[in-house]
Amino acid sequence: MKTAKGNILIDCGPGVVANMDDRDVGDLIGLVVTHKHADHCLDMMALAYRLLFPVPTSCLPLYGPLSLEQTIFQYDKIFGIPSLPMLESPISTAFEFIPVIPGEKFTVAGTWTFDTLSMRHPVETLALRSFEFGFVYTADGAYTEDLQKFCKGCNCLISEATYPEEDGHDLNEHGHMTAAICATLAEDSETQHLVVTHLSDPADSKLTMMTIKRQFKGNARLAQPGLEIQLHRQGK
Repeated sequence: MKTAKGNILIDCGPGVVANMDDRDVGDLIGLVVTHKHADHCLDMMALAYRLLFPVPTSCLPLYGPLSLEQTIFQYDKIFGIPSLPMLESPISTAFEFIPVIPGEKFTVAGTWTFDTLSMRHPVETLALRSFEFGFVYTADGAYTEDLQKFCKGCNCLISEATYPEEDGHDLNEHGHMTAAICATLAEDSETQHLVVTHLSDPADSKLTMMTIKRQFKGNARLAQPGLEIQLHRQGK
């Protein structure tokens, strides 16, 4: 999320840092990690190394559920370099961890405010809604009435659609949505802009988008590297 006051990185899975240039990193004002699954947080270590070596930068705020704290401790224990004091506990040194309680608001850099919702997922997971820009990011999780209410009236919905079809998957236990459920969420939210993400298999992209576009009449796009979404402040 790029703003006039700096960048906010939302989730930091594998490959994210490799696609950030020095300006992207230098402009960061905060990192938000929605949950501790590796596809959402594995590059925290890569980013910590980049922030600390060879020239350390100032400590960056890291927002996430309390359960992320144990993951930070474990990552530092495994990947820290005891012979280099700055990298002995890379994530703990590069970031100031600020726990977020699901359902409560938090503000990044005293400027940008996010509402949160606890998602139905095997681990503690935050959905995010930007107060200023009105977008919702579901992160990972099953469809619930609470999620539907959380998304209502959003300007842009960034939603997971892990499976193209239900096809025997236990959606509630595993905590994910199908393409059809993603489309239902978009329709119910009354958004005009849907960005589809978190496909379990990229080969399902065509089927997933065909299913969604049959049901959702707004603008639907598949998330992919380099995709830029123009966000507009609400009321502006």
